Amino acid sequence: MSLPASASASSTSMGTVPQDTKPAELTVTDPTPPPPTKRGWRFWVIFLALCLSLFLTALDLASVYTALPSIVHDLEGADSFVWISSVYTLSCAAVLPMSGRLADIFGRQIVLLGAIILFAAGSAVTGAATSMGMIIAGRTIQGVGSGAIQVLVAIVTADLIPLKERGLFQSITGA
Repeated sequence: MSLPASASASSTSMGTVPQDTKPAELTVTDPTPPPPTKRGWRFWVIFLALCLSLFLTALDLASVYTALPSIVHDLEGADSFVWISSVYTLSCAAVLPMSGRLADIFGRQIVLLGAIILFAAGSAVTGAATSMGMIIAGRTIQGVGSGAIQVLVAIVTADLIPLKERGLFQSITGA
C-alpha cells in the first residue's frame, strides 16, 4: 500500500501519525530545595519544654534503677522489689493509647500539663515512701504520667513540624 505524495504521514501499527508533529516538551522544575522554615522564639521555647519533660522521664528511669538496691535494703522489701520496675512499665504502656485519645478530645496542652502533674505527684509519693507498697503506688502514678508525656511529645512534635523536617526534631527528642 502506498500513500499519496501529498500526505505527509507515516504508517504505524495503530494508524497514521503526521510526521510534522513534535513530541511534548518536558518541563524541568528547579532542583534546589525550598528555603528552611524560619521559626520564632515561641517554637523554640515549646520545643525546649518538650525536650525537658522527656529528659525528666529518662532521668527518673536512670536514677531509680541505680538507687534500687539501697532502697530495697532500707525498706526491707526484697520480696517485692521486682514490682518497682514492673509496675512503672505496665502503667506506662497501658496509658499510651488513652493519652492520645484524650489529647484529641481535650487538646494537647491540657493533657500534657496533666501528665506532668501526675508524674510530679508520683515522684513525690515515691520520694516520701516509707514502705514498699507506697513506692509501688508512687511508681504506678509516675508510669501513667511518663507514658502520657512520651506520647504527647511525639504528637506535639508532629503538630508543630512539617513532615520533611520532622525526622531531625524527633531524633533530638528521641521519639
